[in-house]
Amino acid sequence: MITVAYDCGVSLPQTGLWLDPWEPRDFAFVSHAHSDHTARHQRILCTEATARLMQVRMGEEFEAFETLPYREKKTFDHWSATLFPAGHILGSAQLYLESGEGTLLYTGDFKLRPGLSSETAASHHAETLIMETTFGLPRYQFPPAADVLAAMVKFCIEAIEDGETPVLLGYALGKAQEILAALNGAGLPVMLHGAVEKITRVYEEFGAAFPSHVAYDPATVRGHVLICPPSANGSRMLAKIKPRRVAMLTGWAIDAGAVHRLQVDAAFPLSDHAGYDDLLRQVEAVNPARVLTLHGFAQEFARDLRARGIEAWALTGTNQLELSLVLPVADMPRPPAAPAPPDQTGFHAFCLVGEAIRTTTGKLEKTRILSKYFQSLDDTALSLAAVWLTGRTFAQSDSRPHGAGSAVIRQALSAASGRSLPALRIISRKHNDSGLTAAEAMCARPGGETLTLTELDRIFQSLRSARGPLRKSEILTAALTRLPALASGYLVRILTGDLRIGLKEGLVEEALAKAFAVEPGAFREACMLLGDIGRVAVLARHDRLAEAELTLFQPVQCMLAGPEPDAEAVWARLGQTGSVWLEDKLDGIRAQIHCDSGRAEIYSRDLNLITATFPEIAAAALRFGQDAVFDGEILAWANGRALSFFDLQKRLGRRDPDLFLGGEIPVACVIFDLLRLHGESLLKLPLSARRARLETLSLPAPLRMVEISTAANPEEIETSFKTARTSGNEGLMAKDPASIYTPGRRGLAWVKFKKDFATLDVAVVAVEYGHGRRSKVLSDYTFAVRNESDGALLPIGKAYSGLTDVEIAQLTPQFLALARSRKGNRIEVEPEVIIEVAFDAIQPSERHASGLALRFPRIKRLRPDKSVQDIDTLAGARRLAGLTDRSP
Repeated sequence: MITVAYDCGVSLPQTGLWLDPWEPRDFAFVSHAHSDHTARHQRILCTEATARLMQVRMGEEFEAFETLPYREKKTFDHWSATLFPAGHILGSAQLYLESGEGTLLYTGDFKLRPGLSSETAASHHAETLIMETTFGLPRYQFPPAADVLAAMVKFCIEAIEDGETPVLLGYALGKAQEILAALNGAGLPVMLHGAVEKITRVYEEFGAAFPSHVAYDPATVRGHVLICPPSANGSRMLAKIKPRRVAMLTGWAIDAGAVHRLQVDAAFPLSDHAGYDDLLRQVEAVNPARVLTLHGFAQEFARDLRARGIEAWALTGTNQLELSLVLPVADMPRPPAAPAPPDQTGFHAFCLVGEAIRTTTGKLEKTRILSKYFQSLDDTALSLAAVWLTGRTFAQSDSRPHGAGSAVIRQALSAASGRSLPALRIISRKHNDSGLTAAEAMCARPGGETLTLTELDRIFQSLRSARGPLRKSEILTAALTRLPALASGYLVRILTGDLRIGLKEGLVEEALAKAFAVEPGAFREACMLLGDIGRVAVLARHDRLAEAELTLFQPVQCMLAGPEPDAEAVWARLGQTGSVWLEDKLDGIRAQIHCDSGRAEIYSRDLNLITATFPEIAAAALRFGQDAVFDGEILAWANGRALSFFDLQKRLGRRDPDLFLGGEIPVACVIFDLLRLHGESLLKLPLSARRARLETLSLPAPLRMVEISTAANPEEIETSFKTARTSGNEGLMAKDPASIYTPGRRGLAWVKFKKDFATLDVAVVAVEYGHGRRSKVLSDYTFAVRNESDGALLPIGKAYSGLTDVEIAQLTPQFLALARSRKGNRIEVEPEVIIEVAFDAIQPSERHASGLALRFPRIKRLRPDKSVQDIDTLAGARRLAGLTDRSP
């Protein structure tokens, strides 16, 4: 068969021809004119329409083309080429190549359904089929295009009837012309974005028939259907079109939540690529002996073809081969470029397990795969693999960073792969996944070594101990050069802490518990105590989980409290014994202090070391001089009382001690629990016994013991709450004196009771996209009060919580319509959305133009009944803060 290689594009070494490479080459076949398939090659084989479109996009002076009509054979030395329509866009072509080695069909991007603005695809038998698999999963089977386009036309008619401008988003080359052609006969006036109009003129040169259309004119756009590229969404141009209704036409619209992810009013599943069913039809029509897949879900589609008895391999990514504990497939033929030899316990096996997890959807099957893998490892490999599969490079209790950030990884990947940073950026944009980016970047220069997990850990340790980015880059470059492409990808995944293989830490814990037949709850508890899932895994294997105890200088997660809204609810929760223990809820940061006669450390709620931030507290713990672990709250403290959290904030985030800051902002640590004393863990003792031990100790200042009181009914709880608030504290903590200490759990034994300090009606003046599941919606709101003297809106805070997902989804297009300007992720908006925010405190602050800042603001409700003239004033906010009513 014809020899095939891959490096920033497919190459056929025996012919000297490259297929759609994105870096300039001597001789390349370009299947179509989309920018991710074109470059300034010395010679380009393509259709006449593709050549014309490339000139329009790249400059009329570009003339490196050797055009070939469809179905006409051309001979080059010892091989010949024939082009067949691909159906993707105007001029798109499949390459049929014949040589002494055999025959090959390369599809480029293609679709089988007849298009309204492009040629209809044709198939041809070949021994090797190289095909794109953008939608290579079974769920991507598109509805009839006629139905989708009819729904699009209905969307446009309804928008115009409602007085809104319908905006249709589709790629300027290909999709926009398909949209335009679909409007033929609808009787709707059409306007084209400048980029769309430019390409449409080329289509018309080649005989495409479209309905009447005009260039975009903001003065007359009302009443027209406006066709724009997707990049126009959120632009100033669209923001000025009010009211409008926006729809996106894309194959990805078939995914759930597409409307919110794409930030549009409607999404229609129209694709210029083949769906899963048409990919199978293409394979059947070509009837090849071998299929090589590219792009999208290349590995998944190749796997499906193998299950159907067809030899198929992904050219991008890595094919899963024989590994009995992961994939019970025997005697499977290897792909063209064989990976490193399989090993059962080294890093290659780890990577194959990761790939098996990534392509498996069922939780039970993932657990089975992991359990069998963990059972195959020795203790050292087990402890490392367990940690890495949680997305960490080192155990949770080991907070020291490796220091190989994104800049170091980019430089090392560039040096190891021989690719420029711009070339790596192209790969990265295609995948949006650091592991896949690294694997593809290294596919042309893969190493062949199979490291053990211990050898890889030594590389991580070397990175951590190396000084400076240059030395770290050298170490990482050497490691990447040694490894196969797949292993390089997983090395980068571990360093970035982002495996992206569909694996959560809880599932790893379940798999380890199953592997070694221990109770999952006991395993999780041991992990919380030790902060090292690898160490716990080894203990579980040897039936020694009972040895997992609270250990000095290994912080545990804090016990958490559940909220209750009022005194009656607190009493209902904890009053069964006739009394409730009460403590003031302090407004500081949670801290865990570990100390003995020679060392003292302070850890934050998220287990980070913060000793250097509060050296006076560490010094006091060292003077205490006994083996102990305390749980408490660090507060700004002066003149015998706690100050506000805003004062404490000035001490936070500092890595190095300040010789003078302790005098300017003194602190105290109020101790409310004792977790260990004189080598004994107290976690399983009741709170009353732990308190009794604590009261026997003499704590040196600025360590202080929290005061406790009791309440015998809800009325006494309410009285204590009011006293706590009068003292400037947040509220109350109510505790069951019989409760044991449960790290990391929010149980029924501790309750927090606090009420909103006040609420303000404010106007939203800026919005930002959120993170995680809210990364595609505007969920972070900066809000302002009104200055009575001049009407100016002055920011006073920022809120992220309080609204439902439905409310946020509904507000997102509203905010986009109100956009004034955009800088990075922040969008300034017209102040038309009014919200009511609750907060715990309000203090002077230089962070906002109002001179004030809210403590823990949260959105209580939307106020559509109010306008910007009805919002609260700066003077009112200052009165709440106990300040004069004059503006700063």
